[in-house]
Amino acid sequence: MNKGNKIGYAVGDMGISISYFAVGFFFMFYLTDIVGLSPLLAGMAMFIGKLWDGINDPFMGIISDRTRSRFGRKRVYVLFGSVFLALSFILLWTIPTAAPVWLRFLWAVVSLLIYSTAYTVVVVPYMALVPVMTDDYDERTEITGLRAILSSVGVIMGGGLALLLSSFTDQAHGLRMIAIGFALLSLVSLLIAAQSVKGTEKEGVEEDDIHYSVAQYVNLLKDKNLQLLLALKFLGAIATGSLTAAFPYFAVHVLRDKGSSTSGVALYTIFAALSIPIWQRLAKKYDKRRLLFGANIMVAVFLFLIGIITRSNSKELFLIGCGLMGTGFAAYLFIPYSFVPDLVDYYQYKTGERHESIFFGLWITVHQLGIAAAGLLYGFSLHLFGYDGTLINQTNSGILAVRLSFSFIPGLFLILSALIIQKYQITRELYQDIRLSLTQRPHITKVTNEGKR
Repeated sequence: MNKGNKIGYAVGDMGISISYFAVGFFFMFYLTDIVGLSPLLAGMAMFIGKLWDGINDPFMGIISDRTRSRFGRKRVYVLFGSVFLALSFILLWTIPTAAPVWLRFLWAVVSLLIYSTAYTVVVVPYMALVPVMTDDYDERTEITGLRAILSSVGVIMGGGLALLLSSFTDQAHGLRMIAIGFALLSLVSLLIAAQSVKGTEKEGVEEDDIHYSVAQYVNLLKDKNLQLLLALKFLGAIATGSLTAAFPYFAVHVLRDKGSSTSGVALYTIFAALSIPIWQRLAKKYDKRRLLFGANIMVAVFLFLIGIITRSNSKELFLIGCGLMGTGFAAYLFIPYSFVPDLVDYYQYKTGERHESIFFGLWITVHQLGIAAAGLLYGFSLHLFGYDGTLINQTNSGILAVRLSFSFIPGLFLILSALIIQKYQITRELYQDIRLSLTQRPHITKVTNEGKR
């Protein structure tokens, strides 16, 4: 692939991240402190929306794997699904704040269900494009790194929602205006990606008439390497989901400065983006599993320190911590994603079956389930400690819940995810043997992997 194709494809991740992180960073806070729902109801709404997001991902993987279109098996969903995604994002921020509680809750749930469906339609095929665009180990890592860099731009923009909102007197109206602009940016980014990957999807002729049953897809879950990757993603999603949801709460109730949420997110993201090339070079020399372990431990330490020592008069300390945290988080932003395309080839090597979309569908499924668990956990912890979003001055117990959700919960789950991936078996050496074997086969055949580990 040429550089233009790679960058164009990666631009799509910027569009995805704009909407996804605006929801991740701010929607929970929007429901409690602007819409006026209790933390328990807000957490339940987030849980239902993300649970559906997790359930529908494998089905989208199956649909994408079986699609035959002149626009491409996967590209077609990025091209046309982007409009659906943009409109559904706008709908999220239209909850009537004066409506009865039951209607506000119902509106939040339904809009999240619609957005989650649109997100799945676009993102599962988009992610599954990587293994069909190139089979080079380092080129896949490079593409994943480019995606992470441009995704960081989207994260900054999505996280910038709080800062933009501060210029509006009517916050509910301001959110609707900002949502329209974000939706248009997401749409344009995804259309650029769809155009950039035109003609790059590689499909083997021998695969065109193969159809796999749902039972075969369920059977994929028996693979140990897949189980390890899914566990990594689930635990990591709880960590990142808790952290992103906690940013505006931490800024408002601990730092007492709403704008510091955007500043912290921006510094965290900028440092992450600048650090990705460093981690990429390290990943070409060292074991990616070990690198991820070291990076996650580093982030957990910074999180614990920020959560414990930050006060309302220590904004600068908070911002420095966010920058340092982003440096370590850069490894988590791209290393886990670079494992999945290799697993696609590994499974083809073992069984003769190739499932790009279903592997990425499962990957996104456990991510969304982790985010769902994080939302429920966050809402429950706020409720347990008596948090009340209608109060100008939060209770001490409510502030403690915010501190724990920002530091201890994400730090703990990052450490657990780093520990579990150390058992992952697909190393660079094994992958190179797999690729050599696959390129020598004239057709897809079922082969075992005895003696390869």
